[in-house]
Amino acid sequence: TYLSTINNSRSSIKKYKMERVVIQCSNALGDTIGVMPYIDKYRIDNGCNLSVKINPRFKFMFEKSYPNLNYVDHINDFDKVLNPNYNFYQKLQAGMAEVLGYQNAEWIKPILNVEPKERPIKSKYVVINIHSTMQMKYWNHPNGKRVRGESPYWNELCRMLRKSGLTPVVVEQWESFGKEPYYNGMPKKAVKKFEVNLEDTVNYIQHAEFCIGLSSGLMWLAHGLGKKVAMIANFTDENHEIDINEDSYKRIINKSVCHGCFNNPKYDVGEIIKKKERDNWEFCPEHEDTSRAYECHTSITPEQVFNEIKEWII
Repeated sequence: TYLSTINNSRSSIKKYKMERVVIQCSNALGDTIGVMPYIDKYRIDNGCNLSVKINPRFKFMFEKSYPNLNYVDHINDFDKVLNPNYNFYQKLQAGMAEVLGYQNAEWIKPILNVEPKERPIKSKYVVINIHSTMQMKYWNHPNGKRVRGESPYWNELCRMLRKSGLTPVVVEQWESFGKEPYYNGMPKKAVKKFEVNLEDTVNYIQHAEFCIGLSSGLMWLAHGLGKKVAMIANFTDENHEIDINEDSYKRIINKSVCHGCFNNPKYDVGEIIKKKERDNWEFCPEHEDTSRAYECHTSITPEQVFNEIKEWII
C-alpha cells in the first residue's frame, strides 16, 4: 500500500509538471508583495516550472528575490490560471494563499532585493506615506473635512520628527488625493516628493532611517526592503497586514474605540466596497455621517505615534 501510494504520488507529480501553470496577481503593490512568498512556496512544493503575471512595473523588485519564477506579461496558452484574490476576512497574506491551496497559512516575510542607488537626501530622514484609497484608511483628524488639506496630525508629527533631528519626507504619487471637494493634502512641515516613479520611491525608502504610514502598498514595500515600519492602521484587524510579531514593525492602534471593521463579517465590507468604492469615498460602515465617523483613526494622536517610534530615533 505504501509503495502504491508513493508511485501514485510520483505519477501525479509527473502529470502536474506537464501542466503549464500561471499565477495572475492583482495590480495592487501591497497584495503582490504580500502573496509572493507563497507563490514561490507553491513552485517549490509542487515541483513545477511556475509562471507569474505581475504588474510590469514591479518586476525589478522580484526578479532577484524570487529568481526561479518565470515572469510573463500574458496568461494565454496556460493549462491552469490561478488568481490569489483579496479576502477581507482573513489576514491578507493567508487569505490569498488559500487560493494556492494553503489553509491557515503561517506568515512568511516577503523579501525584495534591489540594488540601492545614490542617497537622495544628505540628512537623516524618515519616509512618510499619507495617501490611501478610501477616506476611512487615512489618518483622519477630529475636525474632519475642514482640515484635510492641511493634514494637521501629520504636520504635528513632522514637527516632532524635525525637533528630534530627522527630516520628514513625503513620497507619494499625488500631491493631493481624495474626492471633491475634500482632497487630502500634504503636511507643510515635510519635504514633499510627489510624482515619484517606483524605482526612485524604492531608493528613498532604502536610505531612510525608517518609515511611517498607512495600510498601503508603500508600507509593504518598505517592509519587504527590510526597513522599520510604523503603520497607523486601526480600521483593519491588527494582524491583517504585516505580522504583528515582526521586530521591525510597529502597529499603531487604539482598541478603546470602534476598530477593525474592515475584517468584521458583520459589515460585509468587501461586498460594499466592490459596489460603492468609487461612489462612496466617505464610507464608514458603523458611524458614517455622525460625529464618530473614522474614530478608529481620529483617536490616534501624533503624541501616541511619536512615543511608539521614538526608540528608533538615534
